[in-house]
Amino acid sequence: MLVLPALIFPLVLVLALPKLYQIPKQLWLAELHFCPQRRGWWVMACGIAYLALLGCTLRLGFVLAQAVWGSSEPLSAFGVVLGWVAAYPCVYVGAAWAFYHGLKPRPGVVG
Repeated sequence: MLVLPALIFPLVLVLALPKLYQIPKQLWLAELHFCPQRRGWWVMACGIAYLALLGCTLRLGFVLAQAVWGSSEPLSAFGVVLGWVAAYPCVYVGAAWAFYHGLKPRPGVVG
């Protein structure tokens, strides 16, 4: 049951890390804007999705570091890591959905 998420985890991580960097940068440079329909809901949804993706990424890194260097029971520690690895693609898909519907490029901005 955990095999498929463990196999797609590297791909999802490679897709998530640039998003975590580019979205705030593009919002700051006004290359992206929030969807004008129901703007308040999309701002909140994108903010929650970004924080969830960032928090899950940081927590996964912390749990992995703890399993490698700080655990006296490495087998049980890697069980916790596998749980976070299995949850990460779900968090990414939810965040990508919110970003797709809530963020739009400015007209005339290529990229």
